[in-house]
Amino acid sequence: MSKQDVRGSIVLELIIVLLVAALVAVILIPGKIWKEQEQEEITAHTNMTAIYEALKYYKQLTGKYTADPAELLNTIRADSNLMRKQKVVNYTRELIRNFNSYLNNPYVYNIMRIKMNVTQIIDDLESNRYHFLTIDEINNEANELKIQLGNFLNSPTTPDLVKVFSYVDSLNQIKQTLTDYSLQVNTLKIISVIDSLEKYLQNVDPNKAKESWQTLSQRIQEFDKNVKRSPINRVSSVADRVEDFRKRVDDSFEKLSMLDLQAELASIRGINQKIKEMYQKFLKDYNVTSQLALSKLSEADSLIVHLTEKNFYSPVNGQMYKLLFDADSQFVKVESPVLLDELKEKALPVADEIKALPFLTAIENYYKLVDSTVIKADEIRRKFRKNADLFIAYKELEDIKGRFNDLSVISSARDLSDFVKIVPRCQSYSNLKEKIEKSLNAVRIFNQAYTENVFGNLDSVHVRFIAKLDEINGILEKMQKRRRRAKIPTLMAERQTMDSLLTAFKGVKDDQLISNLNKLEKEVGDLFVFAEEGKKIKVYGVFDKEIKNFGYIYKDVKSWEEEKKK
Repeated sequence: MSKQDVRGSIVLELIIVLLVAALVAVILIPGKIWKEQEQEEITAHTNMTAIYEALKYYKQLTGKYTADPAELLNTIRADSNLMRKQKVVNYTRELIRNFNSYLNNPYVYNIMRIKMNVTQIIDDLESNRYHFLTIDEINNEANELKIQLGNFLNSPTTPDLVKVFSYVDSLNQIKQTLTDYSLQVNTLKIISVIDSLEKYLQNVDPNKAKESWQTLSQRIQEFDKNVKRSPINRVSSVADRVEDFRKRVDDSFEKLSMLDLQAELASIRGINQKIKEMYQKFLKDYNVTSQLALSKLSEADSLIVHLTEKNFYSPVNGQMYKLLFDADSQFVKVESPVLLDELKEKALPVADEIKALPFLTAIENYYKLVDSTVIKADEIRRKFRKNADLFIAYKELEDIKGRFNDLSVISSARDLSDFVKIVPRCQSYSNLKEKIEKSLNAVRIFNQAYTENVFGNLDSVHVRFIAKLDEINGILEKMQKRRRRAKIPTLMAERQTMDSLLTAFKGVKDDQLISNLNKLEKEVGDLFVFAEEGKKIKVYGVFDKEIKNFGYIYKDVKSWEEEKKK
């Protein structure tokens, strides 16, 4: 083979290796990225929940909130009530572990399993008695089996086994009601029962009990066959269930026969001794163990207890979560910091463009004049309170003023002004996102208004307001004629200025304004898409990873849960 052929084959092999590596990367890396994104989101939501619950708990203790993580953590760790709860949980879990070790001992476990399944057979036969009544032979056998099974559980010929069955029932009852009693009471009850159980357990002859059962087992098996061949099988699954319970009893007796009973009894005694040592420990820590058993903390308490300084920082960018308080500090908002700085950076130049819009100042001055005019009218009305015509005209003016609040151009101007003010100082991603959405709608409204020269109901409300001012001025002129010496104020200047301000607001339209509004609409739209969807960054130079803000908790509402409901 020539050297050229050898080089060609090596190059081909390298290409194949690279292609295989690329194929593996395409398959594995996206899954790794998605898993990382999912874990970051879960961690962020858990962190925010933990901080929020801790702040609520802190307020219960101190009557206020704090933005200092160190102060929050130190206060929580110093709280004896919360630490006592955690200690109760730790003790309870230790007790449950030892108790379960006892119950799961093969000897004890199989005795309990026999008792439980025999009882299940009796219960099933009883609950299906109405089905059995349709066939005398089956009904008679079912009744006889219930008697025989009851005798098996309470036979005077096996008194030790009967006592054992009784005590394992007691253990089951203790397990089910563990959190209804204190740790000390529970431990004492367990010790009392297992001491008695061991006394009788060592005298039980599993082989003798098995012989007694086998006759019953065969009889139950025959009964099941008869039921399955009867019409009862079409309306009830009792035969299948009883057969399953019977097989479990058979299986437990088989396992008991294979056990080294002395070794199992020794194991039981060892566990019993551990529980007794626990009881002595519980007596020494009386203040804690006299409390009700608690297998786990509530979700909120668990998050608070396990809160660390690390939980205060985002897994995405390492920035601290935003802790925002209402003006009166009644509520706290815990929010993700992810993309906030970038969103503000993108929004600042847009805010400057909005601020430069020529109609904003005019519409703001216009509405301010509406407001100040109504205030002045109220002052005049109070001065001449006996004049009924003036009072009625003022109330109608006040009503018209309220209609300005519903005008889209007025509310849109306010939304744009709020956006301009909030962008430089905003510390809440969700608040800024909300302002962006409102600003997008506002820009669209003004774009349509100036393009089509239609300003909603502004003109009609303006005309009504001016007409009411004229009416009030007319009343004041009549009063002036009757009181020549007294100087009565009027609203003439306000009336004239309002017309000029409205003209100025509507008259700023030109091609440049329309072009600016079109440009702004796109820019604010892009800003909203970024706020809504976040961004993508390149990973390994090829793959995309999504970066987004993970929401907030406010007034016990988690934003990510609310989004899922939509």
